[in-house]
Amino acid sequence: MKKSFSVVNEGEIDALKGKVLASINKASLQLQSELSNNSAISVFSKMKFGGVGYDPLNTDRELNIIEQINQSFTYLASFNALEFLFKSYPQYAPYKLNLGTASGSDIESACGSISAEVFASVSPTNNQKIKKDIDKVLETNSAIKYAFFMSPGYEVGRQEKHERDGVIVWSLGCIDAL
Repeated sequence: MKKSFSVVNEGEIDALKGKVLASINKASLQLQSELSNNSAISVFSKMKFGGVGYDPLNTDRELNIIEQINQSFTYLASFNALEFLFKSYPQYAPYKLNLGTASGSDIESACGSISAEVFASVSPTNNQKIKKDIDKVLETNSAIKYAFFMSPGYEVGRQEKHERDGVIVWSLGCIDAL
């Protein structure tokens, strides 16, 4: 699946989440098998360098599980941010989603009115991630700018203490189960 595509309505988001969950489930089964049949160092090696894990949107494409974990939660955060944008700004749909290394803001309204950066991390200040994402979205010409994040210990909602220069910072909470 392309990593840059348009999402026209909220119904498409459930299908995208389903692909990520299918990938997580497939990797979990693979990991259980590896743990039962191989040494711990062999399993850790496969987890780091490949042999355990799948692309979050394509279970036919192998990927090391470390990358799968990172991408899966970033994608899920992006999908949750899209749901928020569809509810809050339906007039600006469709939205372009740029996952991974795709160029542009992580989420952009087709008309250019909204730009958003999205990440999942242990903390929004980890590696200055929130600062970097605010800086990146400030480079856009959009009238409405967001930095969305998913981190444990943060309630869903606006995080004004992290905001600056008109960029709205919004916590997506943390996903424990879907």
